[in-house]
Amino acid sequence: MSINCLKPYFVCFFLWTSFMNSVADLDSGTHTGCHRVKQAYLREHIGPSDLVPSEPIYDRDISICFNAATKDPSEKTCCSKSSELSYVTAAENFLRDTIRIKNAYLKKLVMDHIVQYEERLENVIKSSFNRTSQLLIDLYDIPASAHEEALRAFYQDIRTYLKMKHVSLYGSVNDLFDSLFPYLYKFIVEGKNSSVTLSPEHIQCLKNKRQDINPNPFGTQHYNLSHNLNKALSTAKSYLEVLTLLVETINATDHVTLTEKCQHSVTRLQYCSHCQQEVDIKPCKGFCLNSMRRCLAQLSVISSDWNGLIMSVGRVQSWMNQKYDAEHMLNHLDGKLDTAIMYALSNSNHFMDSAQQNCGFKTEINPKQAAPTGESSDSSSKSGSLRKKREIGGEMYEKILEVMKELLTSLKMFDTIADDICNQEIFYDQDINSTECWNGLTKGRYTEVVEDIPTLLTRTAMVIDPRLVSLKDKLAAMRVNLMTRYSDFDYTLDRGHFQSDSFKYGSGDYHHLTDDEDLWGINSGDDMYSGSGSGTTMEVDVVTDGPGVNLIPTKPINNFDSEDSQDPSGGSSCLTISIATVLMMTLTLTLL
Repeated sequence: MSINCLKPYFVCFFLWTSFMNSVADLDSGTHTGCHRVKQAYLREHIGPSDLVPSEPIYDRDISICFNAATKDPSEKTCCSKSSELSYVTAAENFLRDTIRIKNAYLKKLVMDHIVQYEERLENVIKSSFNRTSQLLIDLYDIPASAHEEALRAFYQDIRTYLKMKHVSLYGSVNDLFDSLFPYLYKFIVEGKNSSVTLSPEHIQCLKNKRQDINPNPFGTQHYNLSHNLNKALSTAKSYLEVLTLLVETINATDHVTLTEKCQHSVTRLQYCSHCQQEVDIKPCKGFCLNSMRRCLAQLSVISSDWNGLIMSVGRVQSWMNQKYDAEHMLNHLDGKLDTAIMYALSNSNHFMDSAQQNCGFKTEINPKQAAPTGESSDSSSKSGSLRKKREIGGEMYEKILEVMKELLTSLKMFDTIADDICNQEIFYDQDINSTECWNGLTKGRYTEVVEDIPTLLTRTAMVIDPRLVSLKDKLAAMRVNLMTRYSDFDYTLDRGHFQSDSFKYGSGDYHHLTDDEDLWGINSGDDMYSGSGSGTTMEVDVVTDGPGVNLIPTKPINNFDSEDSQDPSGGSSCLTISIATVLMMTLTLTLL
């Protein structure tokens, strides 16, 4: 075969050899250069790629990922001081974003629920106003022009109260009854067959003197209404206050101050492996736990108060489910007002003389004109239709239970947040003994002891964000006030509360928060516990009920629905002992 015939084969061999050498050079450049680090740098949006050197270098100013001053200059890396600083910023952003993502679901759930609950109450308030106004027009001939201003002011006070502002609901109820009384007086005087005209001076006098009339035209009805309304709305207000504080707490943790030491620790955890071109390696689990726990240990400062407040919310939720539900109260407000007016009508002969003495204006009585055709003077059918409550639809209490369930899952969330972050398999090697993870220095097993939070708190001098300290005080104050305000419930429903033959219900002068005080203790003139030592001691009988012994109180604890539940003398509630018990004790002593 001639040399000319072999030329094409030599050309092909030469080209193939050149191509393979180029591939080898490229592959060698990939491993020895910083190309993959640049790609990761851009992919993770850390900064511009020109901050990463194209080839490994020695930068003696590097001090976070390693101490370059003590490092052999021949040991070059893909880090510069500029890229290291950008890694610090990226590490801080990574940790903040991780905390926000972890808190995001609970935060959104609570914030959305606050909006929904407020909207629900607003709808109920509007519906209640319309029903009450219609009742006054249809049943008691009080025109809208006469009652609408007072009624709107009353419902506006309810709105203002729920917006955490200072309003006396007792005063609001009294003002409403004062405004309605002149027209009720007119309704009584004119009867069925006459029409009465009251002068503006007479109307104003009846408004001003209503509370001086003896006996009170409405008896205790207006007090019962204001008392129950205050309890129901204060429960709703407390619920909103607690939810708002929980959101504030989550926001504070989202923006907690991260110390420089913490930022450097997270940088070594997340990004310093890039210096050694280990861009795909996962940090070791133990390395992550130590770094994150040391960073976030300050959050545990609020943990116990957060947990306690979550448990205390259950007290509020229990009241909302039982006797002091704001929605139920507002939906039946027109019926309660109707009851109060009917009481006044049935007892008018007792107070009309006093009303006329207090306001001795001359009353002009004229024959009543016949009702237009088609209109019925019988109010019973109208009353029946008015009593059909138009519920807003849906069960808000079911949503409250859902939120409460989620809040219960958040118990100890600030103690475990570091562990939750490190349990993400996508970011961290989950094998505590792995030798294929980043240990802070190189690829290999992490050998340091993993410290728990209590150990860190006792051994480490932590720098705590002042906002967390302030928040801790708020959480503690809210929890104490909730436990104080909502501690009255029937212990007979839960016998497990009794562990001895007697227990004290309150010590010192027990102080009930009123509608003039909020959960922070503002405007409270006295200390919550005066320490005088006067209180109510509850004694219990030992009652055998099947296996074991159950302790049951012989007298129910004060109930807000009972007006005579308290001992008039102000003394303690004593043990009730039956005659049979005394005889049995006497016989036993005689036999002995």
